[in-house]
Amino acid sequence: MPVFDSGCAFLAEIKIVFARGAKEAGCEVEKIEIQRKKVAGCLGCNACYKNEGVCVQKDDMTEIREKMIAADIIVLASPIYFYSMTAQLKAVIDRTYAFFQQLSGKPFYFLVSCASPEISDTETMVAALRGFTCCIPDAKEGGMVFGLETNEPGDVKNTQAVKEAYEMGKQLI
Repeated sequence: MPVFDSGCAFLAEIKIVFARGAKEAGCEVEKIEIQRKKVAGCLGCNACYKNEGVCVQKDDMTEIREKMIAADIIVLASPIYFYSMTAQLKAVIDRTYAFFQQLSGKPFYFLVSCASPEISDTETMVAALRGFTCCIPDAKEGGMVFGLETNEPGDVKNTQAVKEAYEMGKQLI
């Protein structure tokens, strides 16, 4: 199960305990730090439809594509920047255009951090994540965890979000 991490110190504790719970449940977990990968935006050229879902761009999305297709479960983690996900995660999502049909039936889990204390401030992020998964045939939303009021590294420690992430990870199998 790859955890596609768009990078954020605020999410660190949530990701760690989610992975710990998943490992305790018997899952194999691989963290992919997409903020350290080179993933260009989708060109919208549709060449992928002539190349069996393979993009003409030669970057780290080739590796990410293979891991997403092979995964039983996909976890996307991102802080909220201006009411949406990071640019890195958005680029990965947009590039799944080449192979989103091959993600059919997979469960998706979301780990989100937000500086605001208000859950309502996560609505546009949730809409964007659900907008992605609703395009994937038979995709399942496995769950979401929100780390609210996480403006500094360490803010999320000892919060309900950490407990929820651990329990969600433990229930994957």
